[in-house]
Amino acid sequence: MGEIITSSIPHWKYTHVRDRSAQNLLERLRIGHTYLTQRYLLTRDPQPYCDDCLVPLTVGHLVVECPSLTDLRHRYLYRCRGRDTVVYYISKVLGPACLAQGHDVFSYL
Repeated sequence: MGEIITSSIPHWKYTHVRDRSAQNLLERLRIGHTYLTQRYLLTRDPQPYCDDCLVPLTVGHLVVECPSLTDLRHRYLYRCRGRDTVVYYISKVLGPACLAQGHDVFSYL
């Protein structure tokens, strides 16, 4: 849950991602800070929960854990799962191999 891939953004460089807004999205996802999942810290609202799973809404939950998004994951992220399983890992989904051109990670996101 809430797996943070890295706390150091300069460690991750993807030369094939030319769009600045896409790079910004990836940076925010990798550190787990998005408006959807972190807005409550600024607004003092209650922490958001997944409507289907009733667990705290995190980047990790949305990208690799939520059962209601399984069909979308299988459609767009099938190249990014573990070798011998159908388990998805956030470090793999947001890693360089899955973000290479030709993969559908951005379509999923």
